[in-house]
Amino acid sequence: MTRVAMVGMIAVVILSGCQSMPWQKKEPMPPVELLDDAPKGGAPVGAPASQAPAAEAVKPSGLELSTAQRFKDVPLPMKAKEDAERSYVYESAALQVGRMVYNIHANPNDIANFYIAECPAAGWKLDNAQQALGNTYLLFTKPGKRLEVTVQPLGMGRGERLILHMVPDGVSGS
Repeated sequence: MTRVAMVGMIAVVILSGCQSMPWQKKEPMPPVELLDDAPKGGAPVGAPASQAPAAEAVKPSGLELSTAQRFKDVPLPMKAKEDAERSYVYESAALQVGRMVYNIHANPNDIANFYIAECPAAGWKLDNAQQALGNTYLLFTKPGKRLEVTVQPLGMGRGERLILHMVPDGVSGS
């Protein structure tokens, strides 16, 4: 009888953390808006132009730019911790290729908005934005390069996985 009670308690604990259970509240992620749709003047994505912040105000995403980027033209949020076992980088005078994997505890929309705001400042153009099943995928291009930004949830309390995949333009990503 004690075993049955223990098994039942363990099952309840495991199932209570399962995100696919009907009693779990699922808040839909708002869509990532393309940069061209953002109001001019630096207002946060989705905010009216009348709320445009001053030049010295905090970025809409709330994430700060790190100085520890692997490539100088690929922005990285301050809170990101590199997963060295899943990352690779190759850089020469003529070629830059890399798949940088990071773990970050931040809202997925904040991460997406960080890249939507920071990449154009580094010369990147947003070509595509997708959100499905909790994953966010952004595609940026610049002459001769493409940058794929993927944000994947790791599960309750584990944060997000941020994957930055930079390849020469014309080469397919992951």
